[in-house]
Amino acid sequence: MKNPLFKANSPVPNTGQTSPLKKRLLCAKQAELDKSKDLILTAARSCFAKQGFAGTSIRDIQEASGFSRGNIYHFFKGKEEIVKTIITQNLGRYCERIETIIKAPNERDVNLSELICELASFAEEITKGPGKGMAFHVWSLAMVDLDIRQTMLIYFEKIRSALENKIVELQKVGQIAKSKNVQNLSVTLFGLIIPGFTLQSVFMDEKSLNANQYIESLELLFKTNS
Repeated sequence: MKNPLFKANSPVPNTGQTSPLKKRLLCAKQAELDKSKDLILTAARSCFAKQGFAGTSIRDIQEASGFSRGNIYHFFKGKEEIVKTIITQNLGRYCERIETIIKAPNERDVNLSELICELASFAEEITKGPGKGMAFHVWSLAMVDLDIRQTMLIYFEKIRSALENKIVELQKVGQIAKSKNVQNLSVTLFGLIIPGFTLQSVFMDEKSLNANQYIESLELLFKTNS
């Protein structure tokens, strides 16, 4: 990892900085600033996953990232803004993945099982990454923080709506009966993919299933005997 941005090499202005250091900020490349922000977020994800949101301080994030407190506060106003950014990144990527799958019908015909498997695979990437368990801390926080809850609900509804659109497509090709309530199905599918898969992935330890095993088990569980 590149040397952390301390006073001697930081592109971020602090109180009392001299004119040359302020000028350095103006010359700093945006890519360098973006990389610094990403490193702080990665450290924050790790801290939140291990200690929870309430148990993590800015000092913890500072020590984990190697950045000064001034650097961190240059990018974020506090922990709340950091966690909102992480939620936006995770759920934003999830929305993009769903939209990519749904909007590419000409390339390949994705059935319901393949859809669930692809989305579960992406959920697995998130839960197995540096922020493992982060989702549960955020869900808990959303129960008491209305602002965080609203941020999550915006993305959750985008995901549910995208799944509903896919279900409508599957109804048109006969994979799902047209008489079925698409909203109810989209909510159920949402629950299977996000909390359902994520929960077993994190808490079942050696018994946890990967995306393929999860889908195979669902198919066996709900298969109707002829």
